[in-house]
Amino acid sequence: MKFGNGFSLFWIIYLLFFAIGLPLILHYAGDHHQSDFEMTNTSASKAFILLGVGTALWFIVFIFYIKKFLVNLALKKNDIKVLNMIGLLLLIALAAGILVYTYINESRGYGWRYLYFWHPYIFIPSSFIFYSGLFFDITKGLFSKFRANP
Repeated sequence: MKFGNGFSLFWIIYLLFFAIGLPLILHYAGDHHQSDFEMTNTSASKAFILLGVGTALWFIVFIFYIKKFLVNLALKKNDIKVLNMIGLLLLIALAAGILVYTYINESRGYGWRYLYFWHPYIFIPSSFIFYSGLFFDITKGLFSKFRANP
């Protein structure tokens, strides 16, 4: 394995922990669920706006993933297409799983009113967007001079 590939793999795993693992750990270990009082005082329109924002952020992540890992690699004709499709399916399952699991366990009959801005359904795709911009755009520019062949 080349240094660049190992370096990239390390940072991808590292950022995946901070994008997925840490928000889930903080939400469930910190017991950051909405109380009944907070849910009764949350309007339905605010809840649906937050649901829409979270869904839109997830679609941005899906489109970025498809563009970056499926379309670009299909044009290059790499052999790691099965694996990228599995990654996309796992990403879709993560989004749907978080939404269904939290609706079943956190809504307590109040519908989508359990959502708030720092909820993992909204925060995880925001983290993906931030870290992918950081990883793929900023670090690519910083380290391109080291990876370029003279």
